[in-house]
Amino acid sequence: MGGYDDQAMRTLRQRLGELAESGPNRIALSTALRGTLATGLPLAVLPHLGLGAIAYPAVLGALAVSLVDVGGPYRTRLLVMLAQALGGPCLLELGNVAAHHWWIAAPVMATIGILSGLVRALGPGGASLGTNTAIAFLVGLQIGSSHEPAWALGYGCGGLWTIVVTLAFWQLRPYRRLEQEVAGAWQTVASLLSAVDSVEDGSVVMRRRREQRIAAAHAAARTTIEQSRGALGQMRAGTAGPGTTIAQLMLLLDCAEGIVATAIAICEMRPRRTDTSFVATELARGCLTVAHALLTGTGELPLPELHRRLDVVRASGGPEVHGDLLAWAQGIRSLDNARDAIRVLFGARHRLPELLRLPIAHRLPRGAIIDALRAHATPRSAIFRHAMRVASVTAVDTAMLAYYRLPHGIWLPLTSLAILQPDYGGTITRAVQRSLGTITGAVIAGILLATVHGTGSYDAAIGVLLFATFLLIRRNYGYGITFLTPIIILLIGMSSPNPWVDLAQRLAYTIVGALLALAAGYLLWPQWERDQLRDRIVRGIDADKVYIDAVLQALSEPSGPASNLSSVRREAEMSIANADAGFQRMRGEPGCPARQLAVGFGLLIYLHRLCRHAIALAEHIDAPSTPQQPLAHLRPLMNEVLEDVRRVISEDRRPVPWPSIETRLAQLATQLAAEGEHGPDDAVTTLLERLIDDIKGLLSAAGYARGS
Repeated sequence: MGGYDDQAMRTLRQRLGELAESGPNRIALSTALRGTLATGLPLAVLPHLGLGAIAYPAVLGALAVSLVDVGGPYRTRLLVMLAQALGGPCLLELGNVAAHHWWIAAPVMATIGILSGLVRALGPGGASLGTNTAIAFLVGLQIGSSHEPAWALGYGCGGLWTIVVTLAFWQLRPYRRLEQEVAGAWQTVASLLSAVDSVEDGSVVMRRRREQRIAAAHAAARTTIEQSRGALGQMRAGTAGPGTTIAQLMLLLDCAEGIVATAIAICEMRPRRTDTSFVATELARGCLTVAHALLTGTGELPLPELHRRLDVVRASGGPEVHGDLLAWAQGIRSLDNARDAIRVLFGARHRLPELLRLPIAHRLPRGAIIDALRAHATPRSAIFRHAMRVASVTAVDTAMLAYYRLPHGIWLPLTSLAILQPDYGGTITRAVQRSLGTITGAVIAGILLATVHGTGSYDAAIGVLLFATFLLIRRNYGYGITFLTPIIILLIGMSSPNPWVDLAQRLAYTIVGALLALAAGYLLWPQWERDQLRDRIVRGIDADKVYIDAVLQALSEPSGPASNLSSVRREAEMSIANADAGFQRMRGEPGCPARQLAVGFGLLIYLHRLCRHAIALAEHIDAPSTPQQPLAHLRPLMNEVLEDVRRVISEDRRPVPWPSIETRLAQLATQLAAEGEHGPDDAVTTLLERLIDDIKGLLSAAGYARGS
């Protein structure tokens, strides 16, 4: 039994170590440690300095400022934190003044709601800032004037202290967050390779599930790479000097993109030889080594063995293995470039000039913020309509709180504010997460108030809850709310005589606030995803058409320029991913027509397949021989068909019969089969045949009749 327990503990430690090694988890852990330090020290130190009266408001201010720091350029993050640290106490004071005047509280909350909704136009930091400034006003409204001087002072001091701690961490590890983000991108690429390398069952259901796993992994890799690229781009715009670190991290993302293309090529043209079947596994191991090197500064890529195996296979095979080896060689080349970038990165990162080029002085173009807000100050904007919904429902909640002086009424507007999202499907998801998290968190708070209130364990419990909140709030909203809820309850509900009655009231207010938010999302200026899906799919078709045409042109003219393939590929991947995300949101909306779901699902499947097969084809541009005659006919036909499907979707009409489509596609398939027997690369031939099959599937999904 003892041996079994030891093995279980070793397995658990290994699993925890693997989780801690991932880039996103490293970011979450470092954020949690920094946030806990900023919020926990005031709780531990201030009472011993005779300042216990401001300890809890200082924790609340530190918590709010920590939550608005969501990443991005240093200057932007600093300005957002300063706005919260300085504006929060003012709003808390305003809440104190309006606590007994509902006719003041309601319009003030409506104004805050409009502004908190509009600042979403500035990105994730703006959304978090809007929510936390509204919470500061609501806290002031809830506590009234009884703690007025201490709470405003403590809130501001806690916020400024958090900024000091954050600046210290920036100076100590100026590029750590960026390295972690790039490491996370490489780990998602490794996950894609693992999905590609999974065992394929012969059944149709299992093959479909495997394809869905690959599509999800591909979308996750593309999204993570684009997010990292955006963060690096913003940082590079404000970096003084050559910016060696940023340049090498950008190069690493380019290498990760190359591995993604290799993974898709391996997926669509699985190696047929036993001595090349390990490619995906070895490339995945190389990707994980790159991620490990970025996280720890150590590690050597397993490239010598990959090169040796590649040389052996090249020497033993003829043209029939060329298609297998091209993707493999491209992947190894990307890993070679990644290795060189890592050597430069860690050779330069500790030089003093590099550390002095922190982009703290990054400046947006003059008037950029005002222009962004002005662009959305129109009823046609989804962000503006969302802001009006937030203002309406929170103003009603706040008026009820102030007029009836509800003892725990803060949970009415607070719940509505946190739940409302620009899309109704997101509002439903948040309602479930928020309600379940708040109920669980309120139960935890009730237990703590009933058992350890007034003891040292009470503050220790707040510290543990703070760490858990920072660790989870951006990884899993529901779990984060579970731990954030008791913190707010414990900080502003300390003197409750009957915690169990208070618990019931909080739960009731949470449920009512959630119901009001759902009603507002449904009734007040909704913007349904089903009304936008057509445009998203049309943009996906356009991007797919441009990319496929560029790939086919590069295949038919190998000596021609192919420098724009990477950019048009990214555009195609992101356009289809956006359409897919809109489709998933549409599925959560009430009353969505079954036919629209079925058509959208079918179109997206074949748009994904067209994009993946084009990516796989692009890996064979340097093939020694390609079926030129079928290519000459396929390229214009693809353009014609995709343009016709685009018009059918955009005009929302039934397709006009086009008798020649199926005949011409059948002729092309026959030509490809004949060409494949006379020597051209069988990988290219097979992928072109799959493009033809995808076009047939797309036509069927769009409603074209058989034989058209």
